Amino acid sequence: MNSSFRKILLGSMSLILLLVMQNCVRWSGHVLTQEITEVELAAAVQCGISAEALRDLNAKPMYRFSEIEIDRYLGYLQLVEPDLRRRIGHLATKFIGQPYQIYLLGEFPFELYDPQPLYSIGKSDCVVFSEHVYAMALAHDWTSFMKILQRIRYKDGNVGVLNRNHYTEYDWDRNNDWLVEDITGTLAGDETVLDTMIVDKARFFRKWNIGQDIPVDTLIWDYLPYRKLPLILDSLKTGDFVNIVRGQGKGRWVGHVGLIHVDASGMVNFLHSIPPKVKKQPIMELVLEAEKYNRERAAFNAKIGLKNEVIRRYNEKQERLGRTKRKAMLASKPYFYGFRFLRLREDPLAELRKTDG
Repeated sequence: MNSSFRKILLGSMSLILLLVMQNCVRWSGHVLTQEITEVELAAAVQCGISAEALRDLNAKPMYRFSEIEIDRYLGYLQLVEPDLRRRIGHLATKFIGQPYQIYLLGEFPFELYDPQPLYSIGKSDCVVFSEHVYAMALAHDWTSFMKILQRIRYKDGNVGVLNRNHYTEYDWDRNNDWLVEDITGTLAGDETVLDTMIVDKARFFRKWNIGQDIPVDTLIWDYLPYRKLPLILDSLKTGDFVNIVRGQGKGRWVGHVGLIHVDASGMVNFLHSIPPKVKKQPIMELVLEAEKYNRERAAFNAKIGLKNEVIRRYNEKQERLGRTKRKAMLASKPYFYGFRFLRLREDPLAELRKTDG
């Protein structure tokens, strides 16, 4: 094949690919043309969305939607996609690229302890991303989205910093058992590792001078070591909630979360908000990279240990000299230990009605 013909062929293929990309949108792992069906158009019109607006919304990432667009689009999704898992997959995928920012949410204007707003569409952290996707998938308009979102974020849906699900394994997973069910032990059996966590919420809330009457509690929980993930990989489903277990020394905790999305090829993907933005990757990548990740953490922590020894000696000298000035110890970084998996319930709203009476 001569070079001139090769250039013409490659140019033609690029043009075809560009036309395909311009005339297609992604829907839960399937490609649909921009040619809207009568059913889709009827659903859109019923929700106050024109054909032109629907094309725009299909092409626009979710984090650039306005509140009014979300209101109408959620109603449209309920009509055209009755399967909850597929709605979750669709919405989670539409959030890919959303900028990351931690500590986004608070209780304003209901409380002023944490004066951040109650929701965030333009940015997310791992918890915000997961909660917003779940709430949107269950909702049919803006009002129901906000109600469900607060039910997910707070114990019994009672808005307040004391009721917020601060600890994933202790609060979020247990208070949202109407939405998801812990299946780690069911899937992995004897391969799981038991751990004990001491939860001191009074200490956590001390910075706000509230909650000082909350007693210290103990939680016994389990997780699957990351090397064991291949044993249960094929059992995971779109919409399942993933807890990433981190720790150091004797302490373990859930330090990151995200959602499972199984695409049309059967690839089990992990969708999560992580610096710098929401991304989708095969969950096995986390396992394949874990050894390198932990080696890098060990090297970093060794350096921190040496620096902290210098700081410790400095502080001891200051104390001997009767001086009040002290240097703060440097923080080490946690290691990656494994996973917890929580299965999305078949009909969470029905479970919620039973829970709330």
